Amino acid sequence: MATYDVFLSYPTRLHREVAELAGKLAGAGLKVFLDRWNLVPGQPWPKALERALSQCGAVAVCLGPGELGPWQQRERDFALDRQAREPEFPVIPVLFPDAEPALGFLGQITWVDFRGGLDQALPLAILCRAIRREPPGPELAERIRETLAAINPYKGLAYFREEDAAFFFGRELAVAALLGKLRQGNLVAVVGASGSGKSSLVRAGLIPRLRRDTGSPWEILTLVPGDRPFYSLAAGFLPLLEPEQGENDRLIETGRQAEALLNGSVQIRDVVERILAKQPGTERFLLVVDQWEELYTLVQDISERRDTRSELIAEAVPAAEVAGRFVDQLLAATAAGALTVVLTLRGDFVGKAIGYRPLADRMQDAQVLLGPMAEAELREAVEKPAERLHTRFESGLVDRLLEDVGREPGHLPLLEFVLQRLWTDPERQGGDLRNAAYDTMGKLQGALTQTADDIYGKLKPAEQEQARRLFLQLVKPGEEAADTRRRARLDELGEEVRSLVAPLTRARLLVTDRPGGAETVEMSHEALIRHWGRFGDWLRADRGFLLWRESLKALMEEGGLLRDAHLAKARGYYQERRADLNGRERCYIEASIASEEAKRRRVRRLAAAVFAAVLGACGWLYVRLDAEWEKRRPIYREEDYVLIPAGSFQMGSGEKQEGDESSDSERPLHAVTIKAFRLSKYEVTFEEYDRFAYATGRRPPSDQGYGAGMGEAEERRLPVINVSWDEAMAYAGWLSQQTGRHFRLPSEAEWEFAARAGTDTRRPWGDDAGHGEACRYANGLDRKHFGDLKSSGYNVFDPLACDDDFLFTAPVGRLLPNRFGLYDMLGNVWEWVADCMHDDYRGAPADGSVWQEGLDCSPRFRVVRGGSWNDQASALRSAARDRLSPDDRDNDLGFRLVQDP
Repeated sequence: MATYDVFLSYPTRLHREVAELAGKLAGAGLKVFLDRWNLVPGQPWPKALERALSQCGAVAVCLGPGELGPWQQRERDFALDRQAREPEFPVIPVLFPDAEPALGFLGQITWVDFRGGLDQALPLAILCRAIRREPPGPELAERIRETLAAINPYKGLAYFREEDAAFFFGRELAVAALLGKLRQGNLVAVVGASGSGKSSLVRAGLIPRLRRDTGSPWEILTLVPGDRPFYSLAAGFLPLLEPEQGENDRLIETGRQAEALLNGSVQIRDVVERILAKQPGTERFLLVVDQWEELYTLVQDISERRDTRSELIAEAVPAAEVAGRFVDQLLAATAAGALTVVLTLRGDFVGKAIGYRPLADRMQDAQVLLGPMAEAELREAVEKPAERLHTRFESGLVDRLLEDVGREPGHLPLLEFVLQRLWTDPERQGGDLRNAAYDTMGKLQGALTQTADDIYGKLKPAEQEQARRLFLQLVKPGEEAADTRRRARLDELGEEVRSLVAPLTRARLLVTDRPGGAETVEMSHEALIRHWGRFGDWLRADRGFLLWRESLKALMEEGGLLRDAHLAKARGYYQERRADLNGRERCYIEASIASEEAKRRRVRRLAAAVFAAVLGACGWLYVRLDAEWEKRRPIYREEDYVLIPAGSFQMGSGEKQEGDESSDSERPLHAVTIKAFRLSKYEVTFEEYDRFAYATGRRPPSDQGYGAGMGEAEERRLPVINVSWDEAMAYAGWLSQQTGRHFRLPSEAEWEFAARAGTDTRRPWGDDAGHGEACRYANGLDRKHFGDLKSSGYNVFDPLACDDDFLFTAPVGRLLPNRFGLYDMLGNVWEWVADCMHDDYRGAPADGSVWQEGLDCSPRFRVVRGGSWNDQASALRSAARDRLSPDDRDNDLGFRLVQDP
């Protein structure tokens, strides 16, 4: 008897939607296996999945945009193998919004279509009946037929995926040649013109044959290099190395492994061997590097951290060297026999590839040259997919298509595009593919242009201008080579054009992806560059501007500001073409102009004010005033962390007395035992946080001018403010990644134990705010500025009886430390801790751990401790606590970190 009614197989990117569907199925009385619900921590994940698959009554394969994930491929194959042995066993394709149906599933009886959203009752009813092996009934059966009829066997401008192999025809000889080359060596290059079908050949031709025809199973990973090839590689490796790893941990570990691969401390061959060792029975690993030419067109300079005299410093690795290291490691891994690599390469980039002698030597007898398809092959590619769905072409239409295609390999995408449109012809209504529809769309040469122009023509005039800007950001103009499409991160595009990405993606002119987490966008095919006349006009008119823009990107990656001739040219384009620049480019030029003008005035404070104005307008861009700044101070110094000894203490406040400043949330007083830990002496500073913001492309928080009148060094040592709990957690994760150590926010108990430093008084220096002691240890609301703030509308009372120099925050370390050597535990800025906020301490952990459980523990509230420069004396107590939403930011809110062993 089955342990589970249904096993949900899904790619990681759909985990939220699938969890919602699992809840609906459970609500319908079904027992659901969902890995996030049912896998026991600490148990081997692959074996648990196989056991669940063998014990379930049905498998629902959830399909979204893009391809099946590597583990989902395994789950699907296991389910289909079981179905071959047990014909009544249901394998149910489930389509989620923006799904690209896997054509190889067309043989399945029941399809479930949630592309309109998960709140639809009818698809849920179909799915529940299919899981229970009940007939759908007439109404539900009609819905299934409608879903199947809407599935298109032609891929348009997209490549054929592995799951589309059942509809990939015409390249059998090329697949055989590729298999033959793989038997001779561990590296093969598939070389062909743009549009010749290289990606489809490998993905839908080679990979299914390898899985089907070879004696032992292959582990297969497919990637495109992008602008960070080592990151793309690490993002592919990690799910195979650590399948149980959570999403956030995987994101951190991806960056760490990418850096290790880049600097050579970890070799690709070692990673491959480890993956194979973790999967007994899998003896061979195939890495497909699709669009190899991106190593020469997209790769950027990378900042590499090196340990020099115990200090971590950043050094720029040029793009050419990054690509070279990537090639060298792949060659070494294939030479060692641990790895087989198949790369696809555009013919016009062969010179770039063989310009590197080690790669040229390996490619000498290891190429499959993909030329134009013969007429018989083309006829198969046109007719066979339709035959599989019992559909025919009107007489003479196939001959017309083949005649128009001719022998130009670049016409294959146009042919697929036309076939896709013929299939969706509204006049066809399930009948033959029509000659009249082919004529109406402008035949082969006119179909793509007509479609793109139709979509463009439906946009409003302002949107048409935004579309032009968007497309010009997605092309890399060639000087000695042809123009190529460029993959851009969505967050680097101007905000005004982002709204067009979704509709243009639905229209198949653009495609989006999430390699390694960051969403990217690119043109669906380079056929748009070559065949869309309007786009060609844009390129001809703007080629000079686009070439300059490429040089600007290179200068931005170097990290300094524009000077001299570069700045003069940028000023000109900024004045003439400001609207065509994206936000990052505008900010970079504005900051360069501001720096130059401030330098001429030679007034440092004015320079800072100008920079503040520019950066405030730009938002997230951080500009270094000193190119050597990163090298002057390491991102982590061991001496900045204090070992807090283990011990026990009474946490919170006792029974409330008359005149007591405490709140009910601090009760009951309770005993807590703390393990030893290391805590930062200081609150995290702007100097430290801004480097994180710059490295990750985040918006640096505003200092609100609190450093006015201070020296540059003091300004940098101000505690960072205006940071949320989520941002503090992200900083801890980034610092962990950069240093190889583990950093986190302290628990509330750890924080109070450290703040008390062995005392049981209200404050580490005693019970009273006091005149002398308070002013030496804490920067709170002082008497000198009390009246000014009160008259300015601040709701303040009960100030510290101090007169100091700090109207707002003080540079860290300027006052006295407590007995543990910690500065500013009270005052200066409130500090985030890891715990959720509870109304009181009833049920709080007694071991000092983070308190996450409880009815009041929700994402809405996190705890802050310690008071700030803006708080009266009552808030500057060791037991004082408050709650804020994790996305709150304020001018008196910061944090410090724990470093675990």
